[in-house]
This record gives sequence, C-alpha cells and structure tokens, in this order.
Amino acid sequence: MRLAVIGPQNTGKSTFIQDFVKTFPHYITPAESYRDVIKRKKLDINQKGSENTQKVIRDFLYNQICHNQERNILFDRCVVDNYVYSLALYENKQASLEFLNETFDMAVKHLEFLDGIIFIPSAVSVKLVNDELRDIETKYIDKINRFFIKTLFLLHKDRPIEVFVISGDRKERLKLARDIFHYINYRLRL
Repeated sequence: MRLAVIGPQNTGKSTFIQDFVKTFPHYITPAESYRDVIKRKKLDINQKGSENTQKVIRDFLYNQICHNQERNILFDRCVVDNYVYSLALYENKQASLEFLNETFDMAVKHLEFLDGIIFIPSAVSVKLVNDELRDIETKYIDKINRFFIKTLFLLHKDRPIEVFVISGDRKERLKLARDIFHYINYRLRL
C-alpha cells in the first residue's frame, strides 16, 4: 500500500515512520523528504512561511507521490499537510485565496496516488522540540490540528480515502499499525 503520514508538527510522525519501516521491512520511504527541501532551500515555514515557500513544498510533495511508483511506500507528509499550513497562512493574510483553492484541488487529485492516510493528531505525550523545522507554540499546533480534522472531512466529500488515526506511545502506535494491516488484508479479501 501507498500511505502518507500526516498531522501537525511535533506529534512524532518521523519517529513513527522510522519505527514502521523497521517493523514492516517490506515498506520503504523516499530517499528525500520535504525537510531536506526546507533545509536545502533555507525556507521559512509554519507561522513564518509564505505562499512562495508553501508552493515549493507543495510542488515537491505532489511530485514525490505522483512520480514514486513503489508499491509499499510510506511518505512523510503529503499535499493535505501543505493545504492545512497554507490555510493557517491564509487566515493571517500570508497566502491568497487563489493559492489556497489551487492547493486544495491538488490535494484532492493527489489522493488518487495514495491508498490511505495515517493521521497522527497532536498529543500532550510528545515532547515539543525546537529544531528550527517545527513550531512549538501550543496554540498554533492546536489550530493546525483542528484544521487537519476539518480538512479531512472536506476532502472525504471529494475523494473518499481510508484515514487511519494513530495515537499513543511508540509501542501503541505500532500496535495500531498492525491492526491497520489486518483490516486492510481483510478488506482486500472481500
């Protein structure tokens, strides 16, 4: 299956992806992630971002999933994430409505290339770490989390896709991942 892990920053997505690939060795992740692009191009992100930086990240995420044809692959984020962060920028007049609508349309189209989404919502159990690639302001993270939930409901109207919510500590998250695989295998047999 082709899966993307999405959710607010500082929720343990990268750690989950590392644990997932170790537990399910038939899965791979792309060689480059959106973080590599942010570092290489020295992009301002989150609350400091702009429409231009979001476009660079969006286009990378879109192309990464559309052009990576591996069957068992786990992506770190997708255009849904980009839409959510662009929505926050739009709310603060840092992105245009035209850009926001274009990004939403790309997110809907982009879901055709995925079999499912693993959503990791914000949780108090994850220590907030300022590594210059994440925002650690809890009000902002909570707002982003609400935007993710709202966006997933909106997207489902246009393009139904399996959304799996993963939470808990590292061990619990991997147990939920195993449950997802059992569910998917059951669905494939129907």
